[in-house]
Amino acid sequence: MRLQDTILAAALALCAPWVQSQTVYRCGNSYSQQPCPGGAPVTAADPRTPAEAARSGSVAAADARRADAMEKARLAQEKNAPKAVVIAPTAPVSQPSAPPRDGARAKPGKLDQFTAQSPRQPGEAKKKDGKDKAAKKAKDRPDA
Repeated sequence: MRLQDTILAAALALCAPWVQSQTVYRCGNSYSQQPCPGGAPVTAADPRTPAEAARSGSVAAADARRADAMEKARLAQEKNAPKAVVIAPTAPVSQPSAPPRDGARAKPGKLDQFTAQSPRQPGEAKKKDGKDKAAKKAKDRPDA
């Protein structure tokens, strides 16, 4: 135990007998040192012995030292860590503009909607090659 911890523990142990508990009043869901109508007194005495109080003080001081050491180690690790490389485009990416259809002009800021078109003219019949589909499927199967 370090000298500072010993002094702290001794000071807490010597001061403990002079510390008197205060009466605290519970007023609904809040606590106050002033009495209130309908408030119930609650004693706020420390139930620990002076030795337990001194021990908790020394444990808190040891925890604080460990936390400081961990922070210093983290800061050193962050300082020595490689810098992050960010790959970003050098120029802003622009949206491709679709050519206007049928001489109509597209509204600024809006893209044209895609419309599928058939290569056949409306009313044109589907070409028949003269072969039956069932015969073609039977011919393509290796087990037939």
